[in-house]
Amino acid sequence: MKSIKLVLAALQKCKSCLPAFGKTMEQPRIIVHIPHSSTNIPKIFQQEFLPEKEKLHSELLCMTDWYTDELFACPGCLAVVHQFSRLVCDPERFLDPEDEMMWQKGMGMYYTRMSDGGLLKRSPLTSSAGVQAYGKALKIYQQHHSRFRSAVQKQLTAFGGALIIDGHSFSASVLPYEAKGNQYLKRPEICLGTDPVFTPDDLLAMANEYFTKAGLEVAVNTPFAGTVVPEPFYSLQDKRVQSLMIEVNRSLYMDERTGKKKETFEEVKYCLQRFLKVLFLQKK
Repeated sequence: MKSIKLVLAALQKCKSCLPAFGKTMEQPRIIVHIPHSSTNIPKIFQQEFLPEKEKLHSELLCMTDWYTDELFACPGCLAVVHQFSRLVCDPERFLDPEDEMMWQKGMGMYYTRMSDGGLLKRSPLTSSAGVQAYGKALKIYQQHHSRFRSAVQKQLTAFGGALIIDGHSFSASVLPYEAKGNQYLKRPEICLGTDPVFTPDDLLAMANEYFTKAGLEVAVNTPFAGTVVPEPFYSLQDKRVQSLMIEVNRSLYMDERTGKKKETFEEVKYCLQRFLKVLFLQKK
């Protein structure tokens, strides 16, 4: 009896070391990156904002990629969702102003200007509180990219490749901060953003065909271009990493004046989630 108890105890201790009966091996997982869905503004930043409450609400309304964390929700994917408003810290901006033109508009990693060019936050160098807020924003940026980098590295280590879907939405009308040429461009229902190194032709073709067959108007790199890849994979041009940006026209699923979901929300959500499922099955 004693020996049986010892054996059972030993098995219990090494249970985690044994393969689970009936479990399948883990499959490669799509990394869904959602950088602009949050409206969370911590207290440390609230004192830095200059506009009145109503104006700030209006800015949040037009600059937030509303509900993209829901639209691109995918149980079988790895989600990297930015937990703070882009008005606090924008994780899709380069830190170096020489690499990021939006710093010139006061909309780099740390926004000091609104979408219409008006003042959003006071300069972080004008007060000790401002310096602390900027330092906090930088830490948030670094933590987000650490999670993002880790997700990519785990996929590369396990499977030799990583696929990123960069989930966004955009206003049905041109906002003042956008490039001047945008006023002459189409505002399609779906915008696919690509990178010449990280977006393979077959991935773009598959996405274009899928959304077109779904009855949606699709444009490539119009009105927004590019897609995200975290460092160091971006600088190394590591082609094991693939990335595609999907931007959804907000008028498809929400009332842009109020921020409320339309009746079509679930249809758009189903379309996007089905795309991720089809993509997952193709990549297995």
